[in-house]
Amino acid sequence: MKARPLLYPGLMFVAFSWAMNTVLVKYALTSIDPLAFTGLRFLAMTPLAFLLARAMHQQVRFKLRDLPMLIACGACGYGLYQYFWIFGLANTSAFASSLLASLSPVLTLAIVSILGYERVYAGRWFGAAVALFGVAVFEGAFAGHLTFRPGDALTFSAAAIFAIFNVLSARLLDRYTPLGLVAVTMTIGTLIILPGALPRMIHENYAALPAADWWVFAFSVVFPIVLTFPVWSWGISVLGAGRASLFQFTVPVLAGLLSIAILHSRIEVHQIIGTAVCIGGMAISQLLGKFSLTAIWAERTVSLK
Repeated sequence: MKARPLLYPGLMFVAFSWAMNTVLVKYALTSIDPLAFTGLRFLAMTPLAFLLARAMHQQVRFKLRDLPMLIACGACGYGLYQYFWIFGLANTSAFASSLLASLSPVLTLAIVSILGYERVYAGRWFGAAVALFGVAVFEGAFAGHLTFRPGDALTFSAAAIFAIFNVLSARLLDRYTPLGLVAVTMTIGTLIILPGALPRMIHENYAALPAADWWVFAFSVVFPIVLTFPVWSWGISVLGAGRASLFQFTVPVLAGLLSIAILHSRIEVHQIIGTAVCIGGMAISQLLGKFSLTAIWAERTVSLK
């Protein structure tokens, strides 16, 4: 994965896969238990991650000194994250889930800045603030009917957990290959998921599930993690956690369009405006991310004297 020109299309592929997965899983949750679906996914995905790493000639190994960080990474990227995400999605719309999940870039920026891992310029903070304002507009803060459902709170928590994963994985990628890291941390995440998922998996009536749910299951196994997390990890290793995570802002736009087409969702005007503002914030962060607004203002002040 050294072809830099493929990086940005690759990250857009990640965004599309995540958006499609959110919409399709929302569709499937009308007929299958959320935890049963999640447990089955990870039982199928974990062996695939090892097979893919082997096919790409990437080593799957870990060092004992990295075990605490690997456990934290597996919990935040898969284990705990999936509990919050799947129950959040079950209790809110696919569009809202995607938009709230896209807040993890803002939280990632905050973490890497506070810990001093990356320098975050004022231009990027300004874009993040615009994106947050867009979320407020989306939730109806200025439309007279502000709503924040339990599913929204769970999804926001998932976004915070995934932000920690972004930061932790960035610290590990200098010692592990992207696929190797996915295989190890996914195994840890699966071990966290299974205790809660197994009772639901045992009692699920699989014979009653419609054929469409099994197609959704196949997509969810192959695309959103196994084929995207290696690309996502590659993006983080090249761009840094803060900058790469900004691509998540494209997910709600794609999810909104897919929700209309697949779920026949009705989207309010304020949601469209809020999403547009949120995406605008992402664009500002990308364009002004290398600039210090304080330094620019200081230079202008000096030039006027």
